[in-house]
Amino acid sequence: MLIALLAVSLALLAAALALPQAVAAPPAFWVHGILAVGVMSLIPAAMQHFVPVLARGQGVSPRMARLPLLMLASGVVASLALLGVVPFAVISGAAGLALLGLAILLAWVLHRGRQAVGRPHPGLYWYAAALACLALGLIAAVLIPLWPQWHAALRAFHLHINLYGFVGLTAVGTLQVLLPTATGRADPEVAGRLKRDLKWAVAGSLALAVGQAFAVRGLALAGASFWAWPLARLLHAWWRQQGPSIFALHGAAPALAAATVGFACALAGAALGLAAPLAIFLPGFLMPLIVGAASQLAPVFLRPGVATDWHARSRARLGRWGGLRALSFLPAALLPVLGYQCAGISALFGLLWFGAVFVVWLLRD
Repeated sequence: MLIALLAVSLALLAAALALPQAVAAPPAFWVHGILAVGVMSLIPAAMQHFVPVLARGQGVSPRMARLPLLMLASGVVASLALLGVVPFAVISGAAGLALLGLAILLAWVLHRGRQAVGRPHPGLYWYAAALACLALGLIAAVLIPLWPQWHAALRAFHLHINLYGFVGLTAVGTLQVLLPTATGRADPEVAGRLKRDLKWAVAGSLALAVGQAFAVRGLALAGASFWAWPLARLLHAWWRQQGPSIFALHGAAPALAAATVGFACALAGAALGLAAPLAIFLPGFLMPLIVGAASQLAPVFLRPGVATDWHARSRARLGRWGGLRALSFLPAALLPVLGYQCAGISALFGLLWFGAVFVVWLLRD
């Protein structure tokens, strides 16, 4: 399922960047195609892979493993409502369906934390906080048709708490463990950093979302500033410990590092009003994030279990020229912050390049 959801997310990202000019559909439809259909189902599936590792426990049960399909269904219904295929009011039902799946997932994550052998890894609490942010975003979506007078504020809160809370907390919490795993260079500081920095990241997500919802620029700037502390500590640690791998020609690490830079740029762009919320977030952050994560994790998703030579060869194949691909994502993150308009064409090139490599790898293996 993870491989299928990964492929769907890659395809939706490419379609959302390449097709809006050719296919007449509301912009919100493309956004929900990526976030509600792709990301909201992919992240729970990925959490089900990582949480047993973080809690040092057994894997997910077959019944629980079907939960991402519920999130996928709710995302599809919401997208159809935005397209006008079903009544718009149905979007509240879709959000309610997603809330049900979310409640089950959050209860499972916390239960696994309590059952952990010893103390669970602090990354588990980043996932719990990310799911709590998603719950707030879904509640806002439920209220949009019910409180039309608050439509603009609820929509802005829904968008930003999902981007910088749900996706941001999940991604940054995972990246702190994933990049050292990809490089083979352990980060002895990661557990302490995750434990100390969660409060800043959560406060930053909430302040940014509320500030954007009510057009309070000072609060949005405060939110970005709160987030800046854990990001600065993370990037500084990587600079000291992982530098050669981050600037390598091949591998997953360059794209993962580029995604972290992209997230920082997306925060700055949103707080300072330099670009539309998704103009940096999608091509500058989400694309390199999924490309880098897929380069490292897709072999494990396809053949779980003990690592073999096949896994190493597959990672080498997927990560080949990863450093060059990472460079294709950076203009989409940096140029809008510097005042230049960027349509994300270079990022689309990098995504399609990896997509071709990914498809060839799947067909061969």
